[in-house]
Amino acid sequence: MRPVRDRRGFLRGATTACAVGLAGCLGGSNGDGSDDVEVDVDPGDPDASEDWPTFQFDAANTGRAPGQGPTGGVEARWSFPTEDPVYSSPAVVDGTAFVGTNGGTVYAVSTDDGDEEWRVTTGDSVTSSPAVVDGTVYVGSQDGTLSALSADDGEEVWQFRAGGMIAGSPTVVDGTVYVGSTDTVLYALSADDGEELGEFETDGSIQRAPAVTEDAVFVGSGDQSLYAIDRELDEQRWAVQTGDWIQSRPAVADGVVYVGSNDDHVYAIDADSGEIRWTFLTEGSVTASPAVLENVVYVGGFDSRIYALSPESAETEGEGPDDPATHYWSSSGFQQIRSSPAVVGDTLYVGNEDSHVYALSAVDGETRWRFSTDGGVASSPAVVDDTVYVGSEDGHLYALEET
Repeated sequence: MRPVRDRRGFLRGATTACAVGLAGCLGGSNGDGSDDVEVDVDPGDPDASEDWPTFQFDAANTGRAPGQGPTGGVEARWSFPTEDPVYSSPAVVDGTAFVGTNGGTVYAVSTDDGDEEWRVTTGDSVTSSPAVVDGTVYVGSQDGTLSALSADDGEEVWQFRAGGMIAGSPTVVDGTVYVGSTDTVLYALSADDGEELGEFETDGSIQRAPAVTEDAVFVGSGDQSLYAIDRELDEQRWAVQTGDWIQSRPAVADGVVYVGSNDDHVYAIDADSGEIRWTFLTEGSVTASPAVLENVVYVGGFDSRIYALSPESAETEGEGPDDPATHYWSSSGFQQIRSSPAVVGDTLYVGNEDSHVYALSAVDGETRWRFSTDGGVASSPAVVDDTVYVGSEDGHLYALEET
């Protein structure tokens, strides 16, 4: 597998990237410093919590969920031993947490007490995060299969085999499962029986989950491009080329697509036209996915920082894309950030390679609490009923609740 490159990569030189089709050439924005401005974030309704059925909560990968999560100190209500590292991000539906492991096993675990409900073993690592829809668990494996399993007992409903590994998470919308593979293809499958409904081929490996809206699918590729395709996967609407591999999952909100690239940038792209609204330069690859609220975009990167950025453009004069209108704040003191942040209420939850799970104020980035595991945390948290569910490379799935 191609290594994620650090700050010594593409943009240290004067090279630029260009958008294909409707978008223009890219510039860069300075990622040093911030405006040190607090963000207005709704504290949330503690009675509004919902299940967490898919990676980053919804099909658009926004990472924003209703309700509230723990804001004071936390402890493990339970920790479930999986015997292998957990990169997969859990889905939590109807009192069960579903997660995969690097050992190739998919587990269903009771959220009440952490007891195992069932397990299914695949032929290779499961870094894919399960999607749970209408009583079925959809999950990919690096053995090249996408499995549909009964949420009740893990019994196989159907299985689809791609031409390469399936490392990313499936996205399920309106009876269709969208999933990418290292064979360079994005597939559309019937959620009922796994029949292939369509495919779209890129020029590089697809290792992360697509985002799906009412009329389009957005996916990043190892060919350095972000694609917008119609829901049937038979028409490309636009493609924006960045300066390096895209391992970040796009997030879509209010007509804008937000995505990171290994060229050290975060991009805000008009979902309809493919026009780049702004770019933001960090100091390392951005493989985590952004979390998006109405008035702020949160994202972490390999420069060990979490940024809070305005969705709006600064609309400055000059060539190339603008900067975000406001760089609200940056939070540092972490190691590389692979975990994608989740925002519930006015708290941001994220894992880190330093073995901790963090809760930060979404208003100003201050740390509210941190919980120590015995391994890096690349898994992205799911927050349901005031509990944070997250996996660790120490081989455990944790349920964290306020003390």
